[in-house]
Amino acid sequence: MSDVERTDLNRLRDIIRSAQQQGDQYPVDPRARVTVGSEGEIYTGQAPVGRPLSKVQHGTFAARVRGREVEDLRWAAKHMPRNTQFIEHRDARGWCYSFLSQMGRPYTMFAYFDGVSYQVKLVEPRLEGLVGAHAGHLYANGRLCLSQSGDSGQPTLEEAYSKSVLWATGMDVVLAGYPFPFSTNNEFEYDL
Repeated sequence: MSDVERTDLNRLRDIIRSAQQQGDQYPVDPRARVTVGSEGEIYTGQAPVGRPLSKVQHGTFAARVRGREVEDLRWAAKHMPRNTQFIEHRDARGWCYSFLSQMGRPYTMFAYFDGVSYQVKLVEPRLEGLVGAHAGHLYANGRLCLSQSGDSGQPTLEEAYSKSVLWATGMDVVLAGYPFPFSTNNEFEYDL
């Protein structure tokens, strides 16, 4: 690369940051574009003709997962029980939290993102296998069935957490010998 072709790093920074601030990942204006040549050259603005070029996506470098996780950490700190801990282990990455159900039974749960949706596993009390998956909306591996979609998960941590709290009170009712009260697919069990 000759000195003439050297990229002005300040201009490059300004173009990229401006696009990110405007949420414009592929600017239409040629002056606001960045392209890369086949040998690693970086061009700002009008690109040279007759060379193989690749357009640069101008979005942030933050991975979506990291952004989601940062937002989830902030949300969890404000909205989940004070005892909530973020667990970061090679086999488990998510939020462990304990609370008392509306009937006063203690529950400990673990919420995590499985790559598609947020899942919640029951840690304590150990109830898996005591009630059927349909009757208690609890799979044999301890995972809660929170919906009909997303492999029984929820789209956000907020929805997974809040529904797990509702589930706990529903499970209290099941443990008292009654059908799960918060799901229409348990209505036939009421014998109405």
